[in-house]
Amino acid sequence: MLPSRCVFSKGVERCSLFVDHYRVRKTGPRFPLAVVGCSAHPEGRYTLYPPGHFPYGREPVAPYSPSGELLLDGRTGQPVWEATLFGVAIDAAGGVGWPADSPWNDARRRRTQGCRLDFCARLLGVHPELDEGVRERIATRLGVATMTVRTAARSWAPWVRSWTMRGAAILAVLLALPIQASLLDRIGAAGAMGGLWPEPRRWEAGRGNSGTWVVARSPHPEHPTTSSPRSRSPPPTTLPGAATAGPAPSSES
Repeated sequence: MLPSRCVFSKGVERCSLFVDHYRVRKTGPRFPLAVVGCSAHPEGRYTLYPPGHFPYGREPVAPYSPSGELLLDGRTGQPVWEATLFGVAIDAAGGVGWPADSPWNDARRRRTQGCRLDFCARLLGVHPELDEGVRERIATRLGVATMTVRTAARSWAPWVRSWTMRGAAILAVLLALPIQASLLDRIGAAGAMGGLWPEPRRWEAGRGNSGTWVVARSPHPEHPTTSSPRSRSPPPTTLPGAATAGPAPSSES
């Protein structure tokens, strides 16, 4: 079901949305994504992503069902972060390093783990390359205390090569996120602030359907930054979890 209004509508303007075409996806949502336009506002086309997914993402950043339901762990009451991109941080914080090589149907590889940790760190504002002003704005959008983000960022200094410490820094912010109805919007806004995807818009899918969609304008590049999970950087020279003292540059991102 399409939203009743496009992102260009103002006031009582009427929209006439249509599906321009579908994008087949092998990963991420694992079903075709609709690219829509509006006859009344022909400024561009938009790709509709189900809740929690983002352009070219292989895993969601928030555990939502396609209909917009937040998936919670019945025991802890926390979102099921293990089923998202943040599962890599949970593994790293627990000392679990992905293998240097794995079967073709298993995406868990050492290089992938390093790239995803880097992506998660930028999304939550703990990456050391982020400007302090950007870090503060990301914390505000996430609804997390700025001091919490800054403290976690200090534990991920440029010379810290321990993936266990990096995973713990990410989890410190992740577990501080207020679990509210605005969770999806806050994560979307934080990712846009970090330059990981275009500014998202959340659309209601129509009457009788509680689902929501994250929208990215299709003419814009959908590839995240080079530090994203699509990065083709070489594998690290140190094993996951191996801490190195001194201000040596990291080789895992």
